Amino acid sequence: YLLEVSNRLMPMASDLVSLNDAAQVLGVSAERVRQLVVAGDLPGVRFGNAWAVPRMSLVARGSHQPRRGRPLGARRAWERIVAGDVDLDDVGRFRNRAVVHRYEVSGADAEFLSSHDAVAISGVAAAIEMGEPLAVDALGSEVYVAASFHEHLGSVVALVADPLGNVMVRVVHDDAWDLVTGASQVADGGVRLAPRAAVALDLMASADPRDWIAAQHLLDSP
Repeated sequence: YLLEVSNRLMPMASDLVSLNDAAQVLGVSAERVRQLVVAGDLPGVRFGNAWAVPRMSLVARGSHQPRRGRPLGARRAWERIVAGDVDLDDVGRFRNRAVVHRYEVSGADAEFLSSHDAVAISGVAAAIEMGEPLAVDALGSEVYVAASFHEHLGSVVALVADPLGNVMVRVVHDDAWDLVTGASQVADGGVRLAPRAAVALDLMASADPRDWIAAQHLLDSP
């Protein structure tokens, strides 16, 4: 699953815009854009002390304006996610469910990681397994792991930290990981899928409205 999805072309430098340029598009200040990126309400890529924003995410934000609610703590966020009690118009409220890291991982190691019993697959790969008719290359690879597992991830697979890497690793606080595994399901291929509402929240970070529709379908499905 990760091997297939990781073939997606990740954003190149030409697909990124500065905070100042993003601010002009959105009609807000550059500092406001920085706040949105840091809060997780707008995708961002960090280069040293500078941030850049994917061009397509500005298009997405113009069509889908999230409401701002007080962020939930990690465990409370997962309690709501497991119960399916999430508001896709307020995804920022669930930002504490995980800390995002990106890595460049070889195809073979990505495939190995996807089948590891300490990993839960999310994003498009998981949505497809759940019956959503999405293209397999619609998004980059996404997985959830516990913080304690992430600390030793480099001893499991060969990886290089890269803000444009082909694998997105969402690191969950250890105190909430039992909720993730307790609500996950195992697909026919043996891979563990993240809870449906978590997959839905992750799909909302896409610039493609088709992914937003799939996210709502996931929440509406039993």
